[in-house]
Amino acid sequence: MLVPDSRDFTKPAFAGDTSFHTGTLNLTAQVTPRNKVTAFYQFSKRHKVSDSGIFRAPEATDYLTSVPNYLAQTKWVSPVTSRLLLEGGFTFFNETWQFLQQPEFPVGPTVIAKRELSTGTRYGADETTWNAFNHQFNMRFAVNYVTGSHSFKVGMQDMWGTRNYTATGTQAQQWDFLNGVGNRIRQYARPLEDLQKLKAALGIFAQDRWTIDNVTLNLGVRFDFHEAYVPAQTTAELLFVPAISYDAVERAPSWKDLSPRVGVAWDIFSTGRTVMRANWGRYVASESVASATANNPVNTRINTATRGWTDTNRNFRPDCDLTNTAANGECGQLSAPLGDPNIVTVWNPEILRGFGVRPNDTEILIGFQQQLTPTVGLDFQWTRHWYGNFFATQNRATPASGFDSFCITAPTDPRLPGGGGNEICGFMDIQPEFFGLRPDNFVTSAEDFGKVTDVYTGIDLTLSARLQNGTVFQGGVSTGRERTNFCEVIGSANIGSNAATSAGDIGTTSVTQFPSQLYCESKPPFQPDFKALITYPMSWGMNVSAVWQNRAGPEMLASHVITSADTDLGRPLSQGSATLHLIQPGDEWGERVNQVDVRISKNMNVGAGRVQVNAAFYNLFNTDAALSWTTRFGPNWLTPTRIMQGRMFKIGAQLDF
Repeated sequence: MLVPDSRDFTKPAFAGDTSFHTGTLNLTAQVTPRNKVTAFYQFSKRHKVSDSGIFRAPEATDYLTSVPNYLAQTKWVSPVTSRLLLEGGFTFFNETWQFLQQPEFPVGPTVIAKRELSTGTRYGADETTWNAFNHQFNMRFAVNYVTGSHSFKVGMQDMWGTRNYTATGTQAQQWDFLNGVGNRIRQYARPLEDLQKLKAALGIFAQDRWTIDNVTLNLGVRFDFHEAYVPAQTTAELLFVPAISYDAVERAPSWKDLSPRVGVAWDIFSTGRTVMRANWGRYVASESVASATANNPVNTRINTATRGWTDTNRNFRPDCDLTNTAANGECGQLSAPLGDPNIVTVWNPEILRGFGVRPNDTEILIGFQQQLTPTVGLDFQWTRHWYGNFFATQNRATPASGFDSFCITAPTDPRLPGGGGNEICGFMDIQPEFFGLRPDNFVTSAEDFGKVTDVYTGIDLTLSARLQNGTVFQGGVSTGRERTNFCEVIGSANIGSNAATSAGDIGTTSVTQFPSQLYCESKPPFQPDFKALITYPMSWGMNVSAVWQNRAGPEMLASHVITSADTDLGRPLSQGSATLHLIQPGDEWGERVNQVDVRISKNMNVGAGRVQVNAAFYNLFNTDAALSWTTRFGPNWLTPTRIMQGRMFKIGAQLDF
């Protein structure tokens, strides 16, 4: 669904346009009989106009422009002997991009971005624009030794570079309305520029494979060293914040990890028909400069704060002095001292610098493969992931006793569990005496407060067949779920950190906030995904193939904006309103997605070449299941934001000569 420009309803809505231009150059040189060098260069330019929709009016959309982006790469390969191979490479990548206000919908410098809380719709202007400049260097080297029954490889790879982002906004503020009435002001320390440098993302590895009789062993170990830092910097004077200078922050982080990996494949009867396999490995979380960004002083100070707004005269403008942090005019007290030069988020050095403290994933796979007939095979695999080394953030300025618990009555709606109308308790609101205090956030290991569980278990079963007439069939089912529990921790601290990464965090924490125990455990059901593929050869060189998929629909969540009148708190909410969640994460899901695709192809010989003509139907039955939808409870709740692409016919040809 698209919406028109909220300032001029004569203008139509629009859908985003995207363009991508690229040029590449490949060079290969056989320098000596045993030394080959290849070079690759790519220059690219992107332009993308964001879509308007039920959550964003056209004048609140942005567009992406990305130029210049270029990548330069060289590779070297040297087969020293028939058993010894040397290889190496170097890559440089430069990226420059901007998210800017739509030029088709310009706004003046005094226009403020706005949001309607009941629907989540943004209008007036784009609330944030971005400028980014990043460059990255990579190098690698490896030695390979291969015999008939044994192969060995040892090598290294490293990455270093710079990340530089600048966020700006409309007068460093955003106005929130609830059902068309002024409700809240959000103020920012912007423009906000942060610069981080990656010193090393070094990996040194060795892997060894042996085949002994009917058993193949794969052994490996990897050492990772990751270090980044923040240069010294001075921020400019801003609308709500004075100029401030900060010292450099070194070794943020400085991690060392040793990760072993073991795999085995056993041909049980030495016939190649019945094979058992198992793998165990430890993997570290992906990281570049997210932790350095989180420890950058311009990010660990207070850059966002909110205040209540009554708009008593209904002129749709806050009649108050926003530079005054105390309650004045129509505006309440600022929730935190915006731009306070003191650092309000500090990381425990024990999780920033050390051995084995980086967030990680331990994986185990057990599989079985059986040949049922010479042309039919069955494959089964059980997978389990244990995630570890979670972070937790404790605000030492506000204890759990500084919050009051309250209940609400859920709205009545047949789509809510039980039809709604039920009482939901366990929500928390900060007490007035603690509201507006300067935070004192301490990021440390979640294990300091209790046990955290995040485990994924999955099963895959696949049947493959190749029949005598050339028919090929493959079908199977995959099912799995991720269970999480952080109930022992949430009463003392929030799971995760201020880093813009999923490492050390749990996704469901977005609906559970300290110190509430509500929704701290999630046990979604196992939901199977079914897939099948068949290819059937026909006469006259024709083939027909079909693909069927049946998978789980989108998760059903319901965030709900309430006011003080909706609670049994016995006092006003600290900010006049709050956003709560009405549904336990993982419990409710949408309609399953069912899709069938069909393709017919024909091969023809044309002179010395060959032509393949293809005709395909995608989404043959034109199903319209939702792939994503709005989760804000209200008039647009569960309105699809993306659905299955409608039935599409495509015809094409491929020429080989």
